[in-house]
Amino acid sequence: MSRLLCAMSFLLLPVVAQEKGDLWIQDFAKAKAQAKAEKKDLLIDFTGSDWCGWCIKLDEEVFGKEAFTGTAPKSFVLVKLDYPRDESRVTPEIKLQNEGLQKQYQIQGFPTILLCDADGNVYGQTGYQEGGPEKYVEMLAEQKKKGDVFQAAMLRATDKKGMDRAKALDEALSGLDAEVVSSHHLARMEEIVTLDADGKGGLKAKYEAKVKEIADAREIDTEAQAMNELVGPLMEQQKGKEALEKLDAIAKAPKSKIQHQLALFFKGMVQMDVDGDAKAAIAALEAGKAVAPESPIGKRIDKILPDLRKQLEGKQEEGGK
Repeated sequence: MSRLLCAMSFLLLPVVAQEKGDLWIQDFAKAKAQAKAEKKDLLIDFTGSDWCGWCIKLDEEVFGKEAFTGTAPKSFVLVKLDYPRDESRVTPEIKLQNEGLQKQYQIQGFPTILLCDADGNVYGQTGYQEGGPEKYVEMLAEQKKKGDVFQAAMLRATDKKGMDRAKALDEALSGLDAEVVSSHHLARMEEIVTLDADGKGGLKAKYEAKVKEIADAREIDTEAQAMNELVGPLMEQQKGKEALEKLDAIAKAPKSKIQHQLALFFKGMVQMDVDGDAKAAIAALEAGKAVAPESPIGKRIDKILPDLRKQLEGKQEEGGK
């Protein structure tokens, strides 16, 4: 079902990542406790040690070099969260822990490197970078400076209330990269908006639209996954009509505007896969766009409709001959 189910393929290299030794900890709770005791930050490596080519390169070119191993542990407790094809590489307890942390930190690809305070609050995010260990260590040092500013502001926010706390939280977030804030600090942005509810502090206007954008994107991801799980098996079993019926049922009684729009979007795509009925697919997509024209789904529909209309025109021309 090409229009609905897209799978990311990875290059499976016939090599195994080198072991990272005792410098790396797999137990996240233990790593946080050590970071607090030693007054260090966390460097968390989300890796696929036996299949991810870029993870293996990062191990070989950076993490396995003395320039890294002799420097990074002075500032960071190193945490290895592995997602191997060979599950014997991790214990059942660590596998369960890692699955939870992948969801918690919304990790979409490997390798992902997170830089965090001792409580696991993210202030930096990176991955594989060319240039070897020296360049990587320099990058970490620059990120650590941002982390120090972030942590100092968060500490100031601890005992503050109202707008004073909102300003401290804003200061903490303002020094971080926008992607890090969007990916890992939704709750703090929501708190700022709540604390500046009347907008007099100027912070509500700064964060409110972003909060809604992120919250909507996460709901879209959640609902799209749920619909894929609902419709995908039916399409694989060639039960397209049943899939359409389920999507119609959702569209008639949606729990949210996003779910409503997604159901119509999926209906349009499924309609084309079931019987190639471009007219019915266009009708479903146009109805979906009308639900929220400027949403990400609405904009996606805008990109699909022209091709479907061309297909419909072509069929009508053929039929008129």
